[in-house]
Amino acid sequence: MSGSEEEDDVLPRFSKVFLSQTASESMAIPKSFSEHLEDPLPQTAKLQGIGGGVWTVSFKKIRDRAYFTSGWSKFAEDHELKDGEFLTFVYDGSHTFEVSVFGLSGCKEIRAAVETVNLSDVDSDKKEEEEEGEGDDDDPSFDAGEDDEASQSVDTVSNAEVVEGFSNLEVESNPCFTTTLKSRIYELLIPANVVRKHKLKFCDRIKYIDGEGIMHGVRGKWTDDRIFFKGWNKICRRNRLKEHDTVHCEMLHIRKKVHSIKITVTRG
Repeated sequence: MSGSEEEDDVLPRFSKVFLSQTASESMAIPKSFSEHLEDPLPQTAKLQGIGGGVWTVSFKKIRDRAYFTSGWSKFAEDHELKDGEFLTFVYDGSHTFEVSVFGLSGCKEIRAAVETVNLSDVDSDKKEEEEEGEGDDDDPSFDAGEDDEASQSVDTVSNAEVVEGFSNLEVESNPCFTTTLKSRIYELLIPANVVRKHKLKFCDRIKYIDGEGIMHGVRGKWTDDRIFFKGWNKICRRNRLKEHDTVHCEMLHIRKKVHSIKITVTRG
């Protein structure tokens, strides 16, 4: 068994059979699962489907039992849940549940799939970099210097500011940082001080999640061990980033291992 599988096995989980009569508008959490939930209960939870989408639902305690309420009906509708289908919920210990749907045949099914664009270190990107005059600046051993990293300001757990597009809970639950449009648009640098402070680890591939859907980036590392992810230029172009725009990056993780970066753009 691989390390990632072993890690996944220790995460708390529960299972439910979907019945439209009782679970069309809300979903009850088994009482036996209550010991794994935070006290007090967060106001919202995130449901992450294996199709790549993320749904925010209200999280409420009713008569000593936790429920997914407002937003659950949208999740059920988008996943076209049918009576008798089996759901599993894997909890990250904070406020995110990864939800898998097993159809009436008993097989896991991908529902509500988000369009995914696969980003890799392809020749076309290299050609674009040359045409845009990146030159020696694209050398992976290039030292971007103190100013480049310092310009990506940190929005950590202690920051009470509400970032547009996220609830207070989401901002406080995941490490965040902000960045702007830079000349090195092909790489998203993860600020070293954020990595150190939160003791973060990173997958070899990462999901960029913005308002349009999901794109994938490939991990890279400079000679001074700073971590970055390639393919950032596609996000910059898709969101039509301008010089004075600010990009808020929320790092979604399971036990400190970052798998996705949720992106919100504030226009300058």
